[in-house]
Amino acid sequence: MTSIDLYNRVKIDQLYFRATGGGLTFGGGEPLLNAKFIEEVLNFGAKDWHTTIETSLNVPIEKWKCLVEYVDEYIVDVKDMNPSIYKSYTGFNNEIVINNLKELQQQGLPDRVLLRLPLIHEYNNEDDILRSRHKLVKMGFSRFNEFKYMVL
Repeated sequence: MTSIDLYNRVKIDQLYFRATGGGLTFGGGEPLLNAKFIEEVLNFGAKDWHTTIETSLNVPIEKWKCLVEYVDEYIVDVKDMNPSIYKSYTGFNNEIVINNLKELQQQGLPDRVLLRLPLIHEYNNEDDILRSRHKLVKMGFSRFNEFKYMVL
């Protein structure tokens, strides 16, 4: 699907979006890996709608800074601020995540960020979540979603 195809598919709901404050949420996978595509969709006319990005934020800022002026809300799946816990669970470092959070804070956008801090069975505990939250509050963030990952 091209960016114009996606825009044409969702624009039929634009009156609803305007009436309700609704819009588009880009999730994934990792939507920021497709930031240029998202920017194209928004530039066709969707930039007037509420735009949310649900992301791990583990993408170099150069790949997604083109979206900063358009995004109304970021839902960031932080996992855990402890580098060891993060790497143990995801297999990746969280340095890029932390740097991107600092960038959002420096741009004055912490109120647009909802940070997800899950309790992940066998990876972290409630004290780890409290430590993560404390670090994020010190960085200027105040919106959190704490929950348990379900083990099936």
